[in-house]
Amino acid sequence: MARSEASIEIGRPAADVFPWLLEPEKRLQWVNGLVSSEPAGAERYREVVDQHGLRLEGTSTVVRNEPPHALDVDMAGRGFTARAESRLEERGGATHLTSSLDVQLSGLLRFAGAAVARGAQRSLEASLRRLKELLEAA
Repeated sequence: MARSEASIEIGRPAADVFPWLLEPEKRLQWVNGLVSSEPAGAERYREVVDQHGLRLEGTSTVVRNEPPHALDVDMAGRGFTARAESRLEERGGATHLTSSLDVQLSGLLRFAGAAVARGAQRSLEASLRRLKELLEAA
């Protein structure tokens, strides 16, 4: 299993940040490699991620939704499972956001594990920087 984790301070209240973690039209603006995210039922989404030469299609299911403090999402598709966790802590009108991603590859994808782990960390950090830019520019 590959684990990535990153944190960032965003100069906005947690209630302003939280919707950007969940709403597909907002996530498409800042999540690196997210090509599509479409509702597939209550708190379920069909998603496509295209990164580092890998195109992954799967279903994301919200398993913890506690606005504006915590969001956990399980993802599954052919050759992979993952869990994304986000924790938000408001500090004086700003939000400290920590996001983690645990990815488990199977089948032929497991041979790409080391490359996926390196790419996931860089992607997570870049995504959080983009989220900060979008929210602080608003």
